[in-house]
Amino acid sequence: MTTSTEATATWGRHLSVDTRILKRSLRNILPAQVYNALRRMVHARRLSRVPVMAVDVAPLPRAAEISFPEMLQGDGIADGWEKAKISINEIFEDVPGSHAIDHEGRRIIYHLTRRFQPRSFLEIGTNCGAATLHAAMAMKAYRNGDRSLRLVTVDLFDVNNTAAAEAKRYRISTPPRKMLARLDCADLVEFVIARSTDYLNGRAAEFDFIFVDHGASADIVYQDIPLMLTALRPGGRLVMNSYFPDGKPLRVDGIASPGAWLAVRRLRHEGARLVAVPLGLLPWPTGPGGSNLTSLALLARE
Repeated sequence: MTTSTEATATWGRHLSVDTRILKRSLRNILPAQVYNALRRMVHARRLSRVPVMAVDVAPLPRAAEISFPEMLQGDGIADGWEKAKISINEIFEDVPGSHAIDHEGRRIIYHLTRRFQPRSFLEIGTNCGAATLHAAMAMKAYRNGDRSLRLVTVDLFDVNNTAAAEAKRYRISTPPRKMLARLDCADLVEFVIARSTDYLNGRAAEFDFIFVDHGASADIVYQDIPLMLTALRPGGRLVMNSYFPDGKPLRVDGIASPGAWLAVRRLRHEGARLVAVPLGLLPWPTGPGGSNLTSLALLARE
């Protein structure tokens, strides 16, 4: 006999699948400009239903002090990146449709982690583990035997269970934990299965670096930002992926995820002296088919 709870869960899974199919269909049918406008409207509607949240921007660096070319440089970092890339590429398979962070984003995460050398790193949105691997390899490069360094990566699904439907959704063929073991840095990483808001709630000044890559809707990002800032140590860094200024794509006919931009805009309208500083143009050449633009942005205070 099926219980009401089981029936609800089953219905929810079917609804999630149907929603994904609908989104994919609309993306294939509608012009990019129309599709992006529709997404902004849906995200804005969801965001309007969330009560006002207080936010403390004190842990963030000042926007005027941010210099991306300087942040992405440092002795030995470029050479370290080339070696790490070779090791990771030997075991990590890029699968179309996985929604993994792009190659340039992975390099940025590696450079920033090596540059700031956080002792505690939080990633929101593990996905297939692309950013996780690069952050862990960066931390491995400066750990010098320090067993207290840690990287916590949070996802709503068990990404290490490749048989699960959610892992298949991420196109995961090899569990991230197994790849980390092959890179000799599995002991650095803790996997957490939870909603981002549930994990962040109640945490105070715990992390030196936070990277959020869950591509969530505006209402979730709006609730996460105050919680992330509470969990961030003074002087820490908070980097967001999928930040599209004005909700517009970075390239003509591209797709823009408006969640992060809408959330930051609302917080600013409510008085928070918060600013998202896009990395924009990258200071290094990209390979064939690559892009010198990135949707990564650093949160700062005015």
